[in-house]
Amino acid sequence: MKKEPLNEKLIKRIYGISGPLDEHKRREAEHIGNKIFMILFYLMIFGNLIPLVLATKYPEIVAIGYPLVIFGISMVCAFYVLSQTKKTGITAIDPDILSQKEKKQLRFPGLKAGLIYGSVMLFGIPLLNVLTDDSKNYLSSLLNTGHFVTTIVATLFFGLIMQSGISLRIQKAKEDQDDD
Repeated sequence: MKKEPLNEKLIKRIYGISGPLDEHKRREAEHIGNKIFMILFYLMIFGNLIPLVLATKYPEIVAIGYPLVIFGISMVCAFYVLSQTKKTGITAIDPDILSQKEKKQLRFPGLKAGLIYGSVMLFGIPLLNVLTDDSKNYLSSLLNTGHFVTTIVATLFFGLIMQSGISLRIQKAKEDQDDD
């Protein structure tokens, strides 16, 4: 069995493609990626010139506004990629052509995502508290009962939402397959 190259794994992961990466899915993913690259390329070129010019006269506004504008444009690009991948149908799940490994990965993927999210938040939030000087001690912030309970609730909520969304996608794919 031929091992899947890293670039194909990355394309499939970024665009949410399940199953083999055929020529159509690859072409559509590259088409979407090229559009976004052009937008972000010019954003990085011209988007950095504007704060450079304004930084001497309005440093506070640039320090607050620039990251927010970049974040906003990046989120618009992410939503564009999401909508285009759904519109072109490259993220559709076809249960017949999934390999055994991919079928195994589709068992409780939302709950797995929730666990990863929870573990990152469990250790990340106290680190951010220490770095932003809200808390001087990482260990006391980590062992804070309120933080622990909030992380568990957020993990469960995120995991259940992701699991229900993926389960609905799989169920819809099976229904579409039965209709054909």
